[in-house]
Amino acid sequence: MSLSTLTVGLLALSDPVGLLSVVGQAGAGSGSRLRRISRLAVLTYLAVLLEGRPALLGSGLADDPAAAIVPIGVPMMAGPGTISLVVAEAPDAWTGRLLVSLVIGPMAMGLYLFLQLTPRLRGWLGQTRERVLQRLMGLLITAVAVQILVNGLKGCFPILA
Repeated sequence: MSLSTLTVGLLALSDPVGLLSVVGQAGAGSGSRLRRISRLAVLTYLAVLLEGRPALLGSGLADDPAAAIVPIGVPMMAGPGTISLVVAEAPDAWTGRLLVSLVIGPMAMGLYLFLQLTPRLRGWLGQTRERVLQRLMGLLITAVAVQILVNGLKGCFPILA
């Protein structure tokens, strides 16, 4: 898989558009709360994808900052799909792993900036456009899943290649 395919896969599986309503609800209209939630969620995303395990655990969408970690950071942003993609596509050589990390880092920064714009984006998009974008992200996730399945089948059955 190429780095561009990995990037698109991570973007689709992280589903930033799908996060808008959850982050908007958790942020509750407070800029400082939104920054904190965005920061914790992205740090969790980085910790899971680069270290292989979440740094902290929590639950719920209450006023507790743990909501940024669970469910926003894990499993919504860094869930089974993103983890599987990184594990499946990470090369054995350290240089290849470094390149994968160089994709994940900017992706995390982009997600952080995107989450910071949650109130503006939700206001600009409206419910209908947000739902349409969520459906399109779902189609992109399906395409990534099919590609991973095809690559797996080719690996198991070389005659298919």
